[in-house]
Amino acid sequence: MIEMKAGSDDSTDLDVIVVGAGFSGLYILHEFLKRGYRVQLFDDGEGPGGTWDKNNYPGARVDSEVWVYQFTDPAIRQNFTFSEKFPSWRELKPYFNFVADKWELRPHMKFGTRLEGASFDDRENLWTARFNDKTTRRARHLVLAMGSTTTPVLPKIPGIEKFEGESYHSARWPKGEVSFAGKRVAVIGTGASGVQTIQEASKTADHLTVYQRTPNLALPMGQETYSKQEYSKMGPLIGSAMDYSKKTFGGFAYDLDYRPWADHSAAEKEEVLRRNWDQKGFRFWLGAPSDLFFDEECNRDHYYFWRDEIRKRIKKDSLIELLAPTEPPHPFGAKRPCLEQWYFDVYNQENVDLIDANAAPIECITKTGIIAGGVEREYDCIVYATGFDNCTGALASLDIKDAAGRTIRDIWDEKYLTYLGKMVPGFPNLLFTYALQSPSAFLNGPTAAELEGDWVVKTVAKFDETGIHRYEARLEAAHHWAERCNEIADMSLMPKAKSWYMGANVPGKRPEIQPFIGGQLAYKAALDEEMEKGYPGMTLETSSVSSVAAA
Repeated sequence: MIEMKAGSDDSTDLDVIVVGAGFSGLYILHEFLKRGYRVQLFDDGEGPGGTWDKNNYPGARVDSEVWVYQFTDPAIRQNFTFSEKFPSWRELKPYFNFVADKWELRPHMKFGTRLEGASFDDRENLWTARFNDKTTRRARHLVLAMGSTTTPVLPKIPGIEKFEGESYHSARWPKGEVSFAGKRVAVIGTGASGVQTIQEASKTADHLTVYQRTPNLALPMGQETYSKQEYSKMGPLIGSAMDYSKKTFGGFAYDLDYRPWADHSAAEKEEVLRRNWDQKGFRFWLGAPSDLFFDEECNRDHYYFWRDEIRKRIKKDSLIELLAPTEPPHPFGAKRPCLEQWYFDVYNQENVDLIDANAAPIECITKTGIIAGGVEREYDCIVYATGFDNCTGALASLDIKDAAGRTIRDIWDEKYLTYLGKMVPGFPNLLFTYALQSPSAFLNGPTAAELEGDWVVKTVAKFDETGIHRYEARLEAAHHWAERCNEIADMSLMPKAKSWYMGANVPGKRPEIQPFIGGQLAYKAALDEEMEKGYPGMTLETSSVSSVAAA
């Protein structure tokens, strides 16, 4: 921890600055406080919750079962009741406030404060962080827990600023209620936020038009509701599910099946497909045979099963090929499926249209609507469900420079380099979570928050205990980690889809795998190995003598 100078102000100097108040940020703050650190968390939102403070668009809800989508601390999970298997933002916001109070975090958090940049003092080994309110804070360690889905992507459509009706990006929804009742609504995009918004808009809109580029291979959610009594009875099961989730590929209470698909008989294949489908949620994806991600035959068998099940729900013949094409538009699961409740049924309504943005590309936005394929349609409200600059956007937007004056964006524009998805070479004493080359998209959020958060806090504590004042990822180690991430991806079917996993949703972004897709256990093993071997992937310096970690 920081050795304070005589006359220094405790309100100015900290041991640790944490940025971001989602699962990762709150967990890391809590763990540092337990160890007696002087730590402050900053977030640009209105309160705790991270993505659940910012995402309150209609229908916004989690797609992990509630028994794994929460902190494992018994003092938290045994004293907060959820009413849905897949809670919406309306329950998640109170949950995060409950956590903040239960863990007594509020005195150590500051909201409405955005980190704009930071500089590292090589002489004192301190970070000075600069915030949008013109304040600065100093700390030995800077921890960025800003999340993967943080920086919205607004499409570059000519005339977008001319529209005189209501227009919203799903990730920047007004805090007050927005009614679709009696309005002509357009939704651009059919990712997770698009699917959820479309479902809600279909209930009340006078007319709803969806602009689709790629069909979403969405899976049935299987939503359930619970009374307080019913939820309380599930307490022991929730604890067991949490324990098991730490042993699985994706951090869920079910796991991939590692038996080769080719070893299954035709009857066994049908039984696996039917069982996983009927259990709903992500079981058809992250509870499937592991060959789903590597084997073309297994992948196509899953797609054809999905296609045939979904086609049973589509009543308009003209939409069958658009919503559930005969042949897969991409390998199943290589673009993130979302969970839907009545999404495909929406298109049976007479007041809902689907525009194929490939056959009729959007040309421009006008004062009154959208021109696509030479046809102008007028709207009262346009929703841009166009996603995020995932994995890289939050960190790349910061004005943080290395000794050569390069930002993280400058480095990543050349090559995606991190060490273990936790550090960038050239940026000492800076750690981050749930970002580039960490499991992020392929690991349940709270599970990842606790796994990564534990490693971050224990690493910082270990360095402080052993007199390490400066630590930095080795360039060679970062190259090796990037190679490992890409090697796993190249063995899979992931590169065959234009997905945000590959950066394809951001114009100009280099097509390269963004998350580590090797699974929770492989990632944990890499983190554990680094710690147990004395951090061979880092350069370590004490206060008086520079040294290199032993291999």
